[in-house]
Amino acid sequence: MADFKMRGSDLFDKRGSKVASIKGSDIRDRSGSKVASIKGSDIHDRSGSKVASLKGSNIHDRSGSKIATMDVARKSIDGAMGGVSVAALWLFFIR
Repeated sequence: MADFKMRGSDLFDKRGSKVASIKGSDIRDRSGSKVASIKGSDIHDRSGSKVASLKGSNIHDRSGSKIATMDVARKSIDGAMGGVSVAALWLFFIR
């Protein structure tokens, strides 16, 4: 069983506490502060700097090095659906 669970657009930890939310193209933390944004297959931090990309089923860092696969991200989050948004949640809150 994974330590995190998706319910709708919200990510919860194993105690049921809300960790993050997906709001449009933004990823927000539990207090509602913007942590990241999604632009196509790219993930940008709150300042707009590219931090990662999803290429097929692989997650690459800003330099293009593979850091994980979507299987790893989905195994960490019960109920995870989607691609780049799940990769962003995994990158900022689970990894």
